[in-house]
Amino acid sequence: DILTLGAMKAFALGRRAKWKDYVDLYFIFQKYSFQELIDKTNLIFKSEFNEKLFRTQLGYFEDIDHSEEIKYMTGFEKKDEEIKLFLEKISLS
Repeated sequence: DILTLGAMKAFALGRRAKWKDYVDLYFIFQKYSFQELIDKTNLIFKSEFNEKLFRTQLGYFEDIDHSEEIKYMTGFEKKDEEIKLFLEKISLS
């Protein structure tokens, strides 16, 4: 399901900083709360997941791999800056 996919992306974010994962998380947060994602990630990855580190990674955009093209569904296109601002806000909540 989407929440499990989000948990896997949250866990992988620090290991492979791909812009595509940030975009996917943006859209996942449109349906699920930060806490729902954290709870699911902790359930799956237990002590291997660090929420504090994830919060930091969620708002850090240097050295991100932009090589993978983002293909938005029609009507769901978002500017990178809008996604960054949203994720920064989530990371500080």
